Amino acid sequence: MGKERAVDRQKKLIEILGLLHEGGRFEEAKAMFDESFSDVDVSEITSAERELIAGGLYPAEIQKLCTVHASVFKGSIKDIHHSNYEHETPGHPIHTLKLENIVIKSLLHDELLPLFEKIVKGELALQDKLVAVLEDLYQIDIHYKRKEMLIFSYMEKYGITAPPQVMWGVDDDIRAEIKQLITDFSDPKFIINQLRTPLFEMVENVDEMIFKEEEIMIPMVLEVFSLEDWEEISENSFDIGFAFIPKPLVYKASDAAKEVSLEHEPRRLAVIQESIQFSQSQQEAMQPEESKEETSFVSLPTGKLSIDEMKAMFSVLPADLTIVDADDKVSFYSEGPDRVFPRTTSVLGREVINCHPPKSMHMVEKILEEFKAGTKDNADFWIDLGPRKVYIRYFALRDETKTYLGCLEVTQDITKIQALEGQKRLLD
Repeated sequence: MGKERAVDRQKKLIEILGLLHEGGRFEEAKAMFDESFSDVDVSEITSAERELIAGGLYPAEIQKLCTVHASVFKGSIKDIHHSNYEHETPGHPIHTLKLENIVIKSLLHDELLPLFEKIVKGELALQDKLVAVLEDLYQIDIHYKRKEMLIFSYMEKYGITAPPQVMWGVDDDIRAEIKQLITDFSDPKFIINQLRTPLFEMVENVDEMIFKEEEIMIPMVLEVFSLEDWEEISENSFDIGFAFIPKPLVYKASDAAKEVSLEHEPRRLAVIQESIQFSQSQQEAMQPEESKEETSFVSLPTGKLSIDEMKAMFSVLPADLTIVDADDKVSFYSEGPDRVFPRTTSVLGREVINCHPPKSMHMVEKILEEFKAGTKDNADFWIDLGPRKVYIRYFALRDETKTYLGCLEVTQDITKIQALEGQKRLLD
């Protein structure tokens, strides 16, 4: 495709997406697309979305019409990856993600919806079973977390920032919809006809997310991620867990895949360069490997600790620590026995706002801005996470001259602390 034609196609896609965001009719946008395109690359769609964000459109606005975007282009998206079928190997993160999607679709269409229709016809005794299916479906949270913490992290590393922002927001909407449906259907006084619309909307949103994952995200990342990336994602996936399926094998690239990868490398590098050119995060660079410790001790004003002692200390602390440097990038996290929020090494060097759902990005930005300006030194929040009460605290880190060094996040499950009564002395 010539450069001028590519630019013209890009302008037309931006025009179509812009029309949708300005309140234009779906049919008009679909007609414009059909008139101008026989098919479209995934990268062209996401590049157009990046251009809209770069032009000032908030990611949440794209999120609102993400399903409409998918509907306009559905059936016209080309399979653009040129690798072999290594991703169909058991244990490959894509193979695992697709297996989970098969179970998700079966839960929705083979169990949930048929149960709902039986209840509509008067089989009210099936109410508890339907709630159980919804609770089982909520394992989708783990499916989304793996995508958000790992795949999104590598996408951002290669300059692909708009799709993660948009998809994460939709993931959060789906989580909230399922939780609300569990609450509504658990009510003994539920009114079945009032729940039809929210149930069917949730099912449609999950189906559309599967489409976005498999027809938009997967072809894109197969173009960009290296075999080493996939091996790292596979290994780190076990820290987050898996939904609906037994633990898969750990993925290791085959010799045949490595040979094909060498042939594919020029194309991969070209796609990465294109992503970087359109990215808002052009200044985000790969973090250099941490230098090895020159000494075995760290000297502090109140004593010294060996590296082994520090590792042991962080592993038993009853709170999760995360440090964000002065450039707003994650530089460290502790590995306790029961982290409240999962972390993997792929988060290191990542912009901290991209580690949070879009709906809370502005709050994180506000806290960091106040810390940098010196108008605030800490911020506290507490939330309910299922049956747990979670206390989240942020502290500004400053040196002796009050120069801002970064931010410390402390997260702790305080459920048991809140339940304490009376006293328990050391000798009890």
